[in-house]
Amino acid sequence: MADPMPSPAAPGRVRAALVLVVGVMLSLVGYFVSRDAYHRQVEAQFREAARDRAESVAQGLRHGFEDVLVLRSYFESSDDVSRADFDAFTAPTLAMHPYIQAFQWLPEVGPENRRALEAEGRRFQPQFRFFGKDGSGRNVPLRQDHRFFAIQFVAPYPGNEVTLGYAAEHLATRQEALLRALRTGDVSASGGIRLIQEKGEQAGILAMAAVRDRRGRPLGVVQCVLRAGDLVQKSIAILKPRGMELLLLDDSAPPSEGLLHREPSPLPALGQGSPSRLRYALGFDLAGRRWQVVVTPAPGYYDLAAGWRAWGILAGGLVFSLVLSGYVRALLAGQVKVRTQVEARTRELAQETESHRRDAQALRESEARFRHLVEVMGEGMWVLDPEGRTTFVNRRMAQILGYAPEEMIGRPLSDFMFEEDRETSDRNMAQRRNGISAQHDFRFRRKDGEEVWTIVTGNPVMDEDKRVVSVLGIITDITERRRAEQAQLQSQKLESLGVLAGGIAHDFNNLLTAILGNISLAQMCTPPLSPARPYLENLEKSVHRATGLTRQMLAYSGRGRFLVEPLDLNQAVEEMSHLLGVSISKKVALRFQLQPDLPALMAETSQIQQVVMNLVTNASEAIGDGEGIVSIRTGTQAYSEEELARDFPGQAIAPGTFITLEVSDTGQGMSPDVQARIFEPFFTTKFTGRGLGLSAMQGIVRGHKGGIRVYSEVGKGTTFKLIFPAGLEMESGPTREDVTANWSGSGTILVVDDEESVRSVAGALLRSMGFDVVEARDGQEGLDRFRAEGRQIKAVLLDLTMPHMNGVETFRRLRALDATCRVVLMSGYNEQEAVQEFLGKGLVAFVQKPFQRAGLMQAMQMALGG
Repeated sequence: MADPMPSPAAPGRVRAALVLVVGVMLSLVGYFVSRDAYHRQVEAQFREAARDRAESVAQGLRHGFEDVLVLRSYFESSDDVSRADFDAFTAPTLAMHPYIQAFQWLPEVGPENRRALEAEGRRFQPQFRFFGKDGSGRNVPLRQDHRFFAIQFVAPYPGNEVTLGYAAEHLATRQEALLRALRTGDVSASGGIRLIQEKGEQAGILAMAAVRDRRGRPLGVVQCVLRAGDLVQKSIAILKPRGMELLLLDDSAPPSEGLLHREPSPLPALGQGSPSRLRYALGFDLAGRRWQVVVTPAPGYYDLAAGWRAWGILAGGLVFSLVLSGYVRALLAGQVKVRTQVEARTRELAQETESHRRDAQALRESEARFRHLVEVMGEGMWVLDPEGRTTFVNRRMAQILGYAPEEMIGRPLSDFMFEEDRETSDRNMAQRRNGISAQHDFRFRRKDGEEVWTIVTGNPVMDEDKRVVSVLGIITDITERRRAEQAQLQSQKLESLGVLAGGIAHDFNNLLTAILGNISLAQMCTPPLSPARPYLENLEKSVHRATGLTRQMLAYSGRGRFLVEPLDLNQAVEEMSHLLGVSISKKVALRFQLQPDLPALMAETSQIQQVVMNLVTNASEAIGDGEGIVSIRTGTQAYSEEELARDFPGQAIAPGTFITLEVSDTGQGMSPDVQARIFEPFFTTKFTGRGLGLSAMQGIVRGHKGGIRVYSEVGKGTTFKLIFPAGLEMESGPTREDVTANWSGSGTILVVDDEESVRSVAGALLRSMGFDVVEARDGQEGLDRFRAEGRQIKAVLLDLTMPHMNGVETFRRLRALDATCRVVLMSGYNEQEAVQEFLGKGLVAFVQKPFQRAGLMQAMQMALGG
């Protein structure tokens, strides 16, 4: 009997079983691979989010410490920082960084400056004193002979007032940071501390930097108080909330004191869960300490379980293996291979499609972010093609020039500039087309015709072949800064000229004193009918005219003072209307627009009338030989501090209500170059100048605490607008007793002046009155002479301005030697200006240079009670 043939289904069953076994194995492999991939994905997501939070916290800490260095630089670059300066400088930083509890200034306090610092502190806080704390946290006073660093300024003040005067010497970590800051010169930080102004449980960090003078000696420290919790919350506030917990640690502190803040997850916990093995730690060194930020998942987040995908792959693989094992019995090995290839290719195409979709989405998001940044940036962005036509501007660029963005597209660059600047623009554009980048100042024309000054940073944009396809310009508007710089320059220029004029006037007054005194002596020696008498009188008149010139120069320097009284400005103008009419061209019409019921103006009538006459005659000369109109207007106007800074830049004027005087003409006007120089002494546009002119007028206005503004346009005329404080009260000069012409004195007079000619003529005049005279070349020699002959000296004739030791210091020392010493002050400045430093201190009389015998006799008669 033959052997039975094997069942034809056996190979299929074997293949099916083999396929099933392989399918199960592949399913298990897929399960583990998917699980591991899921773990890596979760770990990557956690690590990325944790790194963002840790680095953001570290960056916030760095910013807080950098703010200390900025404040230190401000102190070291400033000669004197007041409490108001401190508050104003720190206000923007405090507004930007709310996690900063306070900025503080801690000067070095010792026996030599403690009393002054406490007195300065009590002007701001009456209960101010320096204190520390004992071990139980109670306030204790500090010894008078102790040296320490304590809080003198604090900003913001509300909420931090309890820290004023506090020297936290009992905090070891604070002392360690302080010594490190003084030793290294860099920013130094303390460990976690308990803030005395903190009502919660939040820890604080002190960041400090030593402030030194130009010789490197420590003056104190600037200190920033950071709230650790607020810093962490502010740093991660911009990040998307995640299920994470964050710890801020001080690794330089003992383990029990190292935790500065624990930030819980902003998302609720998802069940209890077991502790995760995921952990991210960022350590870094900063401000002399080691810091660490530790991030861990919150319960239920970033779970490292297998995940539904792995279980799905396992279940799907097993089911597929079963199905395939049954199906493979009917298929050939080649069909299985084809199916496998088709499935593999299908997966590849799906992955490629998904990858393309993600790339397109990322590109759209990037373009949106870039466009947003361009539109909100603070500078203007301007894109031109190689021919100079506008292809793109952002909103800021259009705003700078007063256009809408769509109004500028397609227009050439030349449409937005002045004709005289086109040659410069063409050269700059040629450089950009040659691939050269550059930065320069440039002036553009706004839509309303006004000029705009900018800083232009131009860069060529090239393609792969290095050809320029467009030009990108970043435009920064510096118009206001440029105007401020020009106003400051003009103010400094006028101030320098004023100092020069005051110095010349002082020296000239000394010369005139010698001349006028010698004239008085010569007149005494000359009989009334002498032929020389008229010549001496003419010479005396010339000296008086020269004296008027020195007073004009003092007025220009702002050092002149006038005998003031309540003045009706309208009445003063009307009284000189006839004189004004005959002083100008007959072809010029004079128009008055005087506002009735003006408040009183405290001023010297002759000085104000001189100003009006000067302005009107200048206006008439500006009209020339043709017909024109000169208008005089008065009125009142209130100015705020901002309005004064805008309309009268560079002029120190207090806000309030002002009387206004405007003189306008329809003449030829002035160019900007002429306007910039009209207040310089001796500057004129005429063929012959006639003295100080407008510069003296400016000095008169400044002496009355007023201001000047000039409006002028070539071909359209000029307007001078003057403002004076309304109802400003000023002291009137003291009254003098009449001098007796034949009065004579006796005794010794000490004459102290650095000019030999002044000493000589003053001595001669005093001797003619019956006095003996002792002379001294300066204040020190005068003190020596007074000590030697003090009992014989009846009075001292003392100059105000001298080298080495001025009249103020000499007067103080004379009174210290003899409290009954009688001092007569002489100066080129008038009495109201000169005696300011002597009010209430026992000055008995004053004589103004240049003086004659009668004036000096009057002063001596007042001094000696004759």
